[in-house]
Amino acid sequence: MELVLFKDLLDDDAEPQYGLLEDRDEPSVVCLCCGSEVEFGDYEIIERLPWQDFSSAVKQSKKSKYVVCMDSSWVRDSQMLDTSGLTDSEFNDVMDSDNDNFYRDMEPNPFIAIIEAASEDEACQKAAEQKRYDKRCLFAIKI
Repeated sequence: MELVLFKDLLDDDAEPQYGLLEDRDEPSVVCLCCGSEVEFGDYEIIERLPWQDFSSAVKQSKKSKYVVCMDSSWVRDSQMLDTSGLTDSEFNDVMDSDNDNFYRDMEPNPFIAIIEAASEDEACQKAAEQKRYDKRCLFAIKI
């Protein structure tokens, strides 16, 4: 995921907004202002920003928001590829080789959405409806 300044191309009057660019082939952007998701091709990236600017970006979006995540109690068999000991060459080739011995168990809190809401409970409810998760498996943190 990457912090970006972007413009929604579907709204002629849209002003640049801060968002989180997903890390996938056709990424959508989650707007920090309203929590909505702007699909791939419907936005223009104006600037890619360092994570140190996240707090400032949230404050500038001027609305009360919650980060909603899946409680790790409801996630099973999460592993991540541990690349800490790899050289650059090994890192670039890691997906082309047998790498089962590089996977390590992890305790995730998977990011679900950024939601504008009046309470943590409402943020979880909105995220559950938008993303089709059970609200009881989610938690929210006001940002």
